[in-house]
Amino acid sequence: MPDRLTLLRQSLRALNLTAFLVSSPSHLRYLFGFTGSNGIGLITSNQSFFVTDWRYREQAEQEVHDAEVLSAFRDLFAALKERNLLRVGERLGYESPHLNCAMFAHLRKTFPQIGLTGTQFVVEKIAARKSPEEIDAIRRAIAISARVWDEVLPLIKPGVKESEIAAEMVYRGRKLGADREAFEPIVASGWRSALPHGVSSHKVIQPGDMVLIDFGFVVDGYPSDITRTIAAGQPDKRLKHAYEVVRQANALALARIRPGYKGLEFDMVVRDYMISQGLGEAFNHSLGHGLGIGLHSWPRLGPTSEDQIPVGAVVTIEPGVYLPGVGGVRIEDDVLVTESGGELLTPIPRDLICVA
Repeated sequence: MPDRLTLLRQSLRALNLTAFLVSSPSHLRYLFGFTGSNGIGLITSNQSFFVTDWRYREQAEQEVHDAEVLSAFRDLFAALKERNLLRVGERLGYESPHLNCAMFAHLRKTFPQIGLTGTQFVVEKIAARKSPEEIDAIRRAIAISARVWDEVLPLIKPGVKESEIAAEMVYRGRKLGADREAFEPIVASGWRSALPHGVSSHKVIQPGDMVLIDFGFVVDGYPSDITRTIAAGQPDKRLKHAYEVVRQANALALARIRPGYKGLEFDMVVRDYMISQGLGEAFNHSLGHGLGIGLHSWPRLGPTSEDQIPVGAVVTIEPGVYLPGVGGVRIEDDVLVTESGGELLTPIPRDLICVA
């Protein structure tokens, strides 16, 4: 298989670009191995350069591969200009979602003689097909998540604060070997479980609450992303029904996933089922997303996504139901897309757990 930079150069030719600027930290790690927080990459038809500031000079010399390392005091673009690496008439692509307005304005001021073209998902599409090493890293991140779940589950009960559960998850994940959390854990109970991305609060879990827990860890740059919902005692009958619908929707998605599906086609399989169960309006986000160098990556699995799911991608399947003022349910798993369908990577059971 061609290496990552060769694939990127092929994409640039297809887009009629002569050079490409990389500014996403996760893409800099994917392409060059850099794990710091400040840098840019420049890929031309036959050369690659990595620029960082003086704080990361030694780190870059140790980590960066497949690129010449340049250092700057503050202005990263100045290092490119000093070497005359972007000349009159160049057609430079940049990552629109990852280059802020100030950096874009500075880029245009520094290189007024070149053409700038915003792009999306150039690196993400290359990165969607995972190598065995990348899949192994995701498996190890999931394994840590599963162990954390087993350790924390006995602590989830009425009288405990959401924030206490979140803190335990962070501590135990790091102790088990995670590089970091994939995102701040979500622990949302009772009415707050109807907030799809509600942050953990100091709310105390009450008897009858649904407790929605969304968490993940990173190993060697690759994350897990898992959600489970449990009941603190006996939940409202509406939430019991919602849980069973979500569980069935999750199983339906796993059974139906195939390479070549468009994101919207896959999403619609589950959304139609939710509608048939009277909960279509309560499922108010996309079915899932790619998982890899970025937490929410390509392909997108949603009602408007034309992204085709490739073999070798890892995606999330996360149907949910949210009833304002009552509570919510989400079950999210990580799935490897294979030639024959989907391989479930998440070992945590999906049956409803009621804790006293």
